[in-house]
Amino acid sequence: MKSLMLYLVGVVSLFIEAYSFQKINVVKIRRPVSSASQLDGDPARRQSSTDVPTAVEALVMINQAQALRAEASALQKQLQFEKEERIRKEREKVDSLIDALLFHGTNNSNNDSEEKSKQQLINTEEKVAELLISKRLNYEQVNQMFDRICELSNRPQSIDSCSPLLSVLLDAACKVDCMEREENPNKRWNHRVERDLRRKLFALGYGIRIEDVEKKDRIRSITGEKDYY
Repeated sequence: MKSLMLYLVGVVSLFIEAYSFQKINVVKIRRPVSSASQLDGDPARRQSSTDVPTAVEALVMINQAQALRAEASALQKQLQFEKEERIRKEREKVDSLIDALLFHGTNNSNNDSEEKSKQQLINTEEKVAELLISKRLNYEQVNQMFDRICELSNRPQSIDSCSPLLSVLLDAACKVDCMEREENPNKRWNHRVERDLRRKLFALGYGIRIEDVEKKDRIRSITGEKDYY
């Protein structure tokens, strides 16, 4: 459905360009044929005179171009809305997963106004490792949690200084990685999760996004482009 909408936007854009080009000549009115040409009966002259759009035809083309432009704008807004909605739902799903995996219970305390404040408690790495197995999580889901925690922390992350949530998540992933494949009931686990995320965290310490580096490497492998130092 999304690819079809993108195709329609492209087609509409081409129509708009075509009509915009014709719009340059919309003020032209059919030229009267000279008496000489009428007497001569020159078919080329008669054909060229009838090809010039009249004012009515020009107005029709303008209206069609405006309608196409409005349709293209509506399609673009719809695509943007669907994209934002998809991102919102994905974030909510990851946030829910973080809450279920890394937190448990509440710690209630009363203040002077007798209002209760709730503070979530972080699970131990052993408990998180159990949940990684029982919930059948894979690298992609853990990676999404990693990115979301970095986003919500509002500070640079590195090996030497990272969020406590990241520390627990990576330690738990290490425990699952160290299990024998035959002993791990979670067959979706690739046993390289902690290694890959540590590598990613190390790169973040130097302001490098490992995904950008890997994307450039894939492009170079296709185009044959080389780095020159």
